[in-house]
Amino acid sequence: MQVKKFEARTMKEALEMVKSQMGPDAIILSARDNNKSFGLVGEGSVEITAAVSEETLQKKRFTESRLREQDRERFLKSPARQQKELISRMVESHVQKTQAPKITQRRYIEIDDEQELARQQHLSEERVRAAAQRALHAFQEQDELFSRAATKKAAAAAYSPPKAAPVVAVPAVVAAESPEIVALKSEIAGLRQVISQFQQIPQSFAGTHPGADYGLPYDLSFIYEKLTKAGISPEIAAKILTKAQESLPALKLKNRSLIEAWVARHVLDETKIASHPTAGKIHCFVGPAGSGKTSSLIKMASQMVIREGKKIALFTTDTFKVGSADQMKIYAQILNVPFSVIRSQNDWTNLVRYMANVDCVLVDCTGMSLKNQNEVQMLKSLLPSQALNPVIHLVLSANSKDSDVTDLGGRYSVIGYKDVIFTGLDESSQHGTIYNFMKRFDVPLHSFGIGPRVPEDFEFATKERLLDLIFKITQLKNQDLEAI
Repeated sequence: MQVKKFEARTMKEALEMVKSQMGPDAIILSARDNNKSFGLVGEGSVEITAAVSEETLQKKRFTESRLREQDRERFLKSPARQQKELISRMVESHVQKTQAPKITQRRYIEIDDEQELARQQHLSEERVRAAAQRALHAFQEQDELFSRAATKKAAAAAYSPPKAAPVVAVPAVVAAESPEIVALKSEIAGLRQVISQFQQIPQSFAGTHPGADYGLPYDLSFIYEKLTKAGISPEIAAKILTKAQESLPALKLKNRSLIEAWVARHVLDETKIASHPTAGKIHCFVGPAGSGKTSSLIKMASQMVIREGKKIALFTTDTFKVGSADQMKIYAQILNVPFSVIRSQNDWTNLVRYMANVDCVLVDCTGMSLKNQNEVQMLKSLLPSQALNPVIHLVLSANSKDSDVTDLGGRYSVIGYKDVIFTGLDESSQHGTIYNFMKRFDVPLHSFGIGPRVPEDFEFATKERLLDLIFKITQLKNQDLEAI
């Protein structure tokens, strides 16, 4: 059995190569598209792995050797079924002319029969080629007659006539096994070799169900896929569903509604919320540039002034961004609250005596990524000392990638933030990032920025709100109402 790979630009070209080199009876073991480019042109390619038995390949070579050059080219270009029919006819014709006659009743071969057998065996090559040429012309002229499959493969057993002897009769040799049994044994051995070689070829199989890499059963694949599409990381989703598998009986794992309800309850119980979001004398808003620190500060200040009736003051340390201090001053004038700029640690010493007249001070800090030690030292020098017991809020955008948010949370951990504020909820479609951050850094959620309007698009975080963002409960209800 021979196994060979063929590579071409198209599937048609690859199949032509298989038919030309291995014959029409070749077995296609595998076919795939290569990602790599084909040749120097840079085009894609198709790769086919084919196999053929030695016996079938010898029959093809035997047929080609009996054809003239121009007939051999026409034979290679002809359809597969014509090739198979021509090979079958030529092999059968050759076998019939070389096969020994059947012995039925007589146990001895007469001398006359022996001479007749020798005469039939030594036919001239010209007659064989002529017969092959006539068969090839007949196949091409009568294509519609070749609808039936090729006939059985005949086992070609060469027969050597016994030498002439001056005796009247020679005992005949009785075969131990029939040609059919020999052919079947040869085919079985060839198939075993093909299977052995096929197992050694790298194969690409279809992927398993979602969550299988974490050991989750198929019954939980739907909720795993739903959680990951909502933005929850695969690792955290796998931990949640592993607990569900351990807590629920095997029979209840078949109920999708029950599983989804258990996961929702688990997310609700595991969510941490800041218990007193406005408690504290000094509130500092830190985070990278463009995360929405100033907007969150003004929205929270409006809530405290309008709804809670508190006396507040607005400070800013952002003297690097053009117009940032002026913008904060305008907001302070609108709210009719005191305003000041912090340029160094000494400014806090001078402003402490004025803070006794206000209930709360909100500080807008400079946006930094904290990728180097200089930025860390600069931010620490502008923050109030630990003696003043400041409450530091990390402000992040829900529209950022999960990996970026995680990196920022790790870098800002040196500041010692108490909770986290997520802005841009209206711009993001995957709110699982919020849950990921809360679980990874074990910090509570403070508030959400849900839009650009000041101060309307602001709300303090709740467990129910985060659950609604992940499972999109309100959105689905609104879609059902619109459908009605």
